[in-house]
Amino acid sequence: MPAKLELLAPAGVWEALVAAVENGADAVYLGGKLYSARESAGNFDNQELLRAIEFAHIRGVKIYVAVNTLLSDHELPGAARFLHFLQQAGADAAIIQDPGLIRLARRVVPELPLHASTQMTVHNIPAAQLLKEAGIKRVVLARELSLEAIREIVRQGGVEVEVFIHGALCVCYSGQCLLSSMIGGRSGNRGRCAQPCRLRYVLVDEKGRSLVGHKEVGDYLLSPRDLNMSRHLPDLIKAGITSLKIEGRMKRPEYVATVVRIYRELLDRATEGGEFSVTPEEAGELAQIFNRDFTTGYYYGRPGRELMSYKRPNNRGVRLGRIKGFDRNSRLAEVSLEKPLRVGDGIEVWVTEGGRAAGEVRRIVMGGKNIERAAAGDTVYLDIPGRVFPGDRVFKTHDADLVERARATFTSPKEQKKIPLVFEVFARINKPLKIKVTDPGGLTGEAETRSPVQAALTRPLNHDYLKNQLDRLGNTPFALAELYCELVGPVMAPVAEINEARRMALAGLEERRLAASRRKPVSEEDFHCRLSTALSYEKVIKKDNIEKTELAVAVTDLDSLKAAVKSGASMVYFGGEQYRSKVPCSINAIQAGGEICRKAGVRYILSSPRILQDQDLAWFSRLLEKIDESFLDGVQAGNLGLIKKVKEITGKPVYADFSMNVFNRETAVFLMEAGAVQVTLSPELTMEQIRRLIPLLPVPAEVIVHGAIPLMVSEYCAAGSLLGCGENRAGPCGGRHWGLMDRKGIVFPFELDQFCRMQLFNSRDLCVIEDVGLLAGTGAAALRIEARREDSGYVRSVVRAYRSVLNRLPETLEEDVTAWIKEALAKYSPDGFTRGHYYRGVL
Repeated sequence: MPAKLELLAPAGVWEALVAAVENGADAVYLGGKLYSARESAGNFDNQELLRAIEFAHIRGVKIYVAVNTLLSDHELPGAARFLHFLQQAGADAAIIQDPGLIRLARRVVPELPLHASTQMTVHNIPAAQLLKEAGIKRVVLARELSLEAIREIVRQGGVEVEVFIHGALCVCYSGQCLLSSMIGGRSGNRGRCAQPCRLRYVLVDEKGRSLVGHKEVGDYLLSPRDLNMSRHLPDLIKAGITSLKIEGRMKRPEYVATVVRIYRELLDRATEGGEFSVTPEEAGELAQIFNRDFTTGYYYGRPGRELMSYKRPNNRGVRLGRIKGFDRNSRLAEVSLEKPLRVGDGIEVWVTEGGRAAGEVRRIVMGGKNIERAAAGDTVYLDIPGRVFPGDRVFKTHDADLVERARATFTSPKEQKKIPLVFEVFARINKPLKIKVTDPGGLTGEAETRSPVQAALTRPLNHDYLKNQLDRLGNTPFALAELYCELVGPVMAPVAEINEARRMALAGLEERRLAASRRKPVSEEDFHCRLSTALSYEKVIKKDNIEKTELAVAVTDLDSLKAAVKSGASMVYFGGEQYRSKVPCSINAIQAGGEICRKAGVRYILSSPRILQDQDLAWFSRLLEKIDESFLDGVQAGNLGLIKKVKEITGKPVYADFSMNVFNRETAVFLMEAGAVQVTLSPELTMEQIRRLIPLLPVPAEVIVHGAIPLMVSEYCAAGSLLGCGENRAGPCGGRHWGLMDRKGIVFPFELDQFCRMQLFNSRDLCVIEDVGLLAGTGAAALRIEARREDSGYVRSVVRAYRSVLNRLPETLEEDVTAWIKEALAKYSPDGFTRGHYYRGVL
């Protein structure tokens, strides 16, 4: 267990930073104006960052800056310069998603500590170990891990571990979500998530029929509750975690103040040992400030529907009471209160018919009189907009008292959090009076009066007088804890000079506190030299080094594999996610597939699920050990941990899948150095970005050209949670297809894999058959058809179509020919085609 468990708070604006610090955070994470995964937050410009770091460090609080988006090659130099600025400014760490930026940062600013963002989807031990080898100091784990899995990563990972304990949850593994990106071009990997998971969806079967009633269940089938681990802090302490993180860079400062204050009190209480509990007041305030209902997430296993907030995607407040009656003439509703209420609070009525009625409480009537406040148990009359009915539930969504108390902590000139100091005063006649201050860490500040001390004729300085004078520290972060005086004889000094000496001593202490937290800055000259060296590379892949563009096909059953081989595939990915709508893939099938490919001269790559928690990774490792390696030409890896594991188990080449988010050259080099021989580029890249990127890569690159693109992978199963899942997960999903229909009637199909993870797919298949020539011309080593969900008929037709176009290269096909081919393929994709991001890119 670390010496002190860190409480890490969010800040999207300056007021939130002050709120976090003043209410007891040990560290604060925030973002700059660029490269931040919460672009919608206010964020901090460079001058504000300098001010924030100084403000926090004086008060003994660390600052971590999020630089956690994927970056294109032309953005990398700017991101590196920003990291250099952070190192010079004294930031305690940068939080990074892009593996390429990690690699570049280690070369140009190795002095700056790096944390791996939760956007890196770190979810197993070897991934943590690999990142440690790459120079990462801390990993922010995926939120889908159990407490038991976290303990093992702490024990074996070799890095600091940070976990989320409170706030909003993503339904998808962070870093693996393309839903916002594909729907509207706003990429979560680029900090612009539009949160489509908080919108309405209906569970439908393969024929589009609704399977659950929205009135009984709710409309928000992808909207999780908020995480709340306040009652379980002792378990987290025992796990040896380094940092407990509160989500909320887009939340109000009042939210930050309240949640940090309560967790500070709880964490201090939990570390004292003994019996631990959360008081009703603390639990109530956490719920009141913001909640979508609460969950413990995956810490204690899969919660199923208890993870989700089906009824509403936003703040639900706390229950205030029920409507007892409604007077149409006065427009006043009679409410029996279960909680206190005051004018200025916010309320919302869940109306039996017609949705919600919400507003600010402007009038409270009791006993025929207007009152300012009412207590729990009172029956009052409220002016509620809209029509309400007896029995309707009333919720308090805004507590004015709570918000005002929170606001006072970051708006008052008198600081809340104080650092205790020992003051020492030395005074001798004809010598300047000297003041020395010492903080709990032993750092000091000293100053003297301008004038020498004089002999006192009437009222000499004494301990009580000096204590009263020196304790005037209201607008500073310090407090007088002890005072020692060495006064030789009856002495006196002007009060103005004593005050000035006190101020100068504190200023000196502040400088020493800043210096103690500041690393030696990397000079501009050294940085630019390093950056120039790091970015000096040539186009290392030449056309004469590239073999004919291969046609790769990803399938999960033998019939589809046979169809792919016979129809012209030159490389087959077999296995990976095993969908419950299909027959499971056995070891015998894997080896039979290898034999078929070997006889046909087709490269055969064993695919893996992109999410492999440690118990799943152990299963896949055993599978690798059992398979006759002579059948395999390589292994496709969907996560960093598997790359490391494959190197340990077998010498077979590793093919990095699209889930590795290859957005730039440096990421490809990072993966190559980790053990990959080929990478699949991010499906969020445009044709032009691909054209510029591939010639720079030191390894062959693959692009996806056709098929159902996975938009989400989630531990949450909509079908099992809504329809019921029996023992051993023998739920309703076997042999069936499912979908989630949005408010526009568009259906996003999903499958359940062998680990009961939900894989959500785009509503329309990707198809860029008309651009095969352009993609082959970029130098792409392989064009991939994603057909893991599909049957052999689909595979046969699609592979034949792409093979026919590839075989005619470099001839340019007429538009009407490719249009005819595309039209022939449309019968397999009745919802139509998309060209993905090849021509629109992402924001």
